[in-house]
Amino acid sequence: MRRIFILLLLSFFSQDLYSQVKTTDELYKTAQKLDSLIFNVGYNKCDLSHYDSIISNDLEFYHDKGGITNGKEAFIASIKNNICGAPNKIKRELVPNTMKVYPLYDHKVLYAFIQEGEHEFFEYFKEKWNKGSSAKFTILWILEDGQWKMKRVLSYDHN
Repeated sequence: MRRIFILLLLSFFSQDLYSQVKTTDELYKTAQKLDSLIFNVGYNKCDLSHYDSIISNDLEFYHDKGGITNGKEAFIASIKNNICGAPNKIKRELVPNTMKVYPLYDHKVLYAFIQEGEHEFFEYFKEKWNKGSSAKFTILWILEDGQWKMKRVLSYDHN
């Protein structure tokens, strides 16, 4: 019985080690920075110059309204043509306190993390920002040659 209790206790603590990281954790701060580069700088300001270094060549982006986008070039072209080329300015905002980060390990070595959260989209129309849709997202970030790359994206529950 004592052995079972110890195993359960160890299982509980090991689960805690590999669960969602705290907002003060360095990995969480890394996720915030990457999120800002993809959305605040790239999507909102249309500065796509850094996308080449943070998006995996074989990116897969699954959108519940727009379908599948395969590859880095197709994703960058989509942002450039559909967001930056739109007649009205568009922006994305992360909903406060919704971002969660889950590390992925291979034999205790961090190789990736999952970022999930909710975001809202706005369109600048008639001299003001108007709320469009909101959605949930999940992003798999993976280390490729020592650099974090956006590898897989799910964008869903748009309303």
